[in-house]
Parts: sequence; structure tokens; C-alpha cells
Amino acid sequence: MKKGKIIIVFVLLAITVLSLIGCTSPKQIDRYYNKIQKADSLTIVMDMQVPIFGKMSMTMKVDGNKEYTSAIFDDVEKYTEVIGDKTYTYTQNILGNWEKSESNTEEDEASAGEEFEELFNSDNYQYSKDIKKFVLKEGVKPKFLSEMEADSVTLEIDGKTCIISGEVNMEGMVMPFSITIKNLNDTTITLPTVS
Repeated sequence: MKKGKIIIVFVLLAITVLSLIGCTSPKQIDRYYNKIQKADSLTIVMDMQVPIFGKMSMTMKVDGNKEYTSAIFDDVEKYTEVIGDKTYTYTQNILGNWEKSESNTEEDEASAGEEFEELFNSDNYQYSKDIKKFVLKEGVKPKFLSEMEADSVTLEIDGKTCIISGEVNMEGMVMPFSITIKNLNDTTITLPTVS
């Protein structure tokens, strides 16, 4: 009986050690990025402290062939839906009524996951036991959202949620940012009714 309990304790201890090693390995970043690429839907919330403007927030959602982007700066809130080679864009007019426009689908448009691809390169990170997060290695400055370059980054993965925080350098301005990727395969987009 004692031998059986000792074996159970050793098995539980081994499982605990292996799970802790997996949580601190940069390969966890690769696994999460693979989940993003395979996900049918997700939500990305980005907050940034911008000089003069203050805190700016943007939400992007993807649900199969539909996308949602909240209003930010001079871009209006919009929904898009891709059907075949056509893209339908839903925006509000000055009266607040939703309108639908049609265009040809652009092949070279980056997906939401691709916009953040460099932030998910596991070779760029090491695990910090002090803050219990992945931190960007010295000298690494990944680019994302086309023109932004990250100066410092921490990355934390908790199940289906990933929080990336740091500072970005854009045209000489350093701005704190936070990106939360969540609701993998749990995001639903309902297109607005066109009047």
C-alpha cells in the first residue's frame, strides 16, 4: 500500500515539474501563436498612451469571414465580410445609419494574426522568474501593425488569453501599449442591419 502511494506522489510531482517547465519555455509562445492562426474567431484589444491624444483603445474582432474594427483616430468603426472575391464593408453615415459597400477582395491584406507575427517569435523572448512573464531579449525590436517598433515587451499567456505590454517607438515618439488577445474560438460578430 505504501509503495502505491509513493508511486502516485512521484507521478504527481513529475507532472507538476513538467507543467511548470512548459509554462516558462518560450515554445509556449509558439503554441499560442499556432492557436491564433488556427482559431476561427478571436478578439484583440489594444490600448496605447499617445502624446497629446491620451489613452487610445482599439478593438479588432475576427469571426470566420467577418471582421470588426472599432473607431480610432480618423478611422471609423467598421465591419467587413468576405464572400468569394468580394468584400462588403459596413460603416455608419453622418446620420448614424449603417451603409454597405462592395469592393474586390485584396489578396495582400494581412490578417489580424499576421499583423502581430513578429511579437510572437519565441526566439525573441526569455522567461523572467522575477516578474513571471516572458521578456524581450536585449537588442530585439519587433515591428507590428506595419510601422510600429517595440522597444520593450513583456508577454504573458494564461490559457486562451495573451497579454503583451511594453513601449513602442513610432516616428520618435515612445508610447506605452498593451495588447490583449482573447476569446479564441469564442468571438461572435453580428453584422449591422443596413437601412
